Amino acid sequence: MQRLIPSPSMAVALLALVLATTGTAVAAVNYAQNAGKVDGKDAVASSATRAQAAGNVVATASKGDAKGTIPGKFVNDVMRGGADSFARPAVVNDNANDVATAIGSIPGLGTLSASCFDQNKNAGVEDPATTLTFANVSAGVINLSREVPGQAPLIATLAPNTTSTFTIGGSNTFRLHLELNGINYVLEGVVRQDGRNTPDARCLVYGYALRISDTR
Repeated sequence: MQRLIPSPSMAVALLALVLATTGTAVAAVNYAQNAGKVDGKDAVASSATRAQAAGNVVATASKGDAKGTIPGKFVNDVMRGGADSFARPAVVNDNANDVATAIGSIPGLGTLSASCFDQNKNAGVEDPATTLTFANVSAGVINLSREVPGQAPLIATLAPNTTSTFTIGGSNTFRLHLELNGINYVLEGVVRQDGRNTPDARCLVYGYALRISDTR
């Protein structure tokens, strides 16, 4: 029987076919092994812990207010946690003090109250000021710091059933940092005086209380 020897061009074509087929198989295997990965990294849900997410890619939240964003626990140098807002407008009573009213509650620690009063003793001319009071209603000693622009910062401890009070005579901001047994809250707010030196002045206090958490 005569043995058929392929021509050089046929040999080259057969070799190219074999290499092409093998390459496709290798690519298919690699694709299967890396399915679901991003740059070779596994993707984890936004609800994963930081330990589970280590070395992997984190998915954005799929629902809720944070939909489409990466949870703060995976981002360094940010405050994270639940926050509650507060606000209280008040009319100034001429030459009189307002009744202190609770405007915010800090779970497990205490309450923040505000009152508005007239610091101008002339009749019919009002100059609003605001007094803010934090009351420790917990059973422990709270570490407290306070910052008000233009005032000396305060760093102190607050015993149970005692208060820390400060007054802002005009429009300004304030910041309180409260800590008890590893629980940290930051209160940031604004005091605004409207209608100063008129017969119809007003006070406004607003802000938020943010619990700082460290979810690992």
